[in-house]
Amino acid sequence: MHRPKRSRRGTSAVFAVVLLVIITFAFGIVFFNFVMSNVNFAANTFNTQMAALLLKSFTINATHVIAYVQNTGSALIEISSAYVNGLVTTLTALVQIAPNAIGEAILEGNFLSGNTYTIKLANIFNTEVSFQASF
Repeated sequence: MHRPKRSRRGTSAVFAVVLLVIITFAFGIVFFNFVMSNVNFAANTFNTQMAALLLKSFTINATHVIAYVQNTGSALIEISSAYVNGLVTTLTALVQIAPNAIGEAILEGNFLSGNTYTIKLANIFNTEVSFQASF
């Protein structure tokens, strides 16, 4: 028996649709894995960078601000720069804080009573802690 032309065209269309569905499904799995790996990497990086420094308390007087900072990360942190209202200020000593320890950062300056100061402490990896101190 001879097949009519109509049935041959239908079979190739079915094969084409099945092939497109399989290709789409395969690319969907690859794309999902790619996106999820990037999302997990970003979440882990964000959590480790944001949870590295934690302000415990601070005191302020006319000449100094003393900030007690906890290192919640897993590596030694060295506070290398300090800013008061966006201007670089002097740290009295190098501040190194071991993991899960509390360190003391002493900033020198002239602080006037009745004012509020925005203070930022940062390390060389740009992990920072910011707070406002009123005197």
